Amino acid sequence: MNQPFLRNFCKALTALLTFAAAVPAVAVDAHPMPTKPKLVILDIELTGDLGGPQFAAEHEARMRLETDTLRQQLQQSGLYTVIDAAPAQPLIAKLRSQQSYLHDCNGCDLEIGKQLGADQILVTWVDRVSGLILTLTYEFHDVATSQIVGRKSYDFRGDNDSSWTHAIKYMVRDLKDAAVAQHSSD
Repeated sequence: MNQPFLRNFCKALTALLTFAAAVPAVAVDAHPMPTKPKLVILDIELTGDLGGPQFAAEHEARMRLETDTLRQQLQQSGLYTVIDAAPAQPLIAKLRSQQSYLHDCNGCDLEIGKQLGADQILVTWVDRVSGLILTLTYEFHDVATSQIVGRKSYDFRGDNDSSWTHAIKYMVRDLKDAAVAQHSSD
């Protein structure tokens, strides 16, 4: 190859690469993800055989820990925009004083969602059959329609932090897998 040709080729290539680097890339997704729903996650509730008053403090601490884990995991999942429930605490306290459980209050949780401008409310509870046998259940309630738009239960073993955390993480992974499957079938 002759030198002038090679020099001109290199200059042209440099100019092309410089231009390409200056032009912003535009990503085109054949299947764009829908807008993430704004979600309020209510505190996890505990039902069933509570094991007696000697376990009350342990269960309260565990429910706070696992509620925080659930909120964090769902926020990180990218499936939802998690809304802070703190501004609705007076309403939540009022409803809790009137109901045994917010997951079983005939839609009273929807008031919380409306107050916070949410699309959905997530109620989650653990039914403790015994210290060994537990079930984690969730329901997504659509604020606009008052309908249950998602519900599932997971059995797990062991009334301890590790087992509860594992169940929560499995639930979130299952929700992500279902969203991916739904997105790919659309």
